[in-house]
Amino acid sequence: MSNSYKLYELLSEAKANNPTVVLEIIKKFEPKIKKSLRQTSVQNREDLRQELVTKFIEVLYSYDININK
Repeated sequence: MSNSYKLYELLSEAKANNPTVVLEIIKKFEPKIKKSLRQTSVQNREDLRQELVTKFIEVLYSYDININK
């Protein structure tokens, strides 16, 4: 199974209000989030991380999964 197909399935489940799946998706993107945070000062990283995760969740729920079908 390809990664994009698995992500599509996870996104479908997340949009069905499954918070466990939302956490799983966030964990998949955690390395990218951490890498991006290295570009900012240490004292701001945790606040920025929280903002990024909040925005990430908003995008997950607002993304139209039927756009590419």
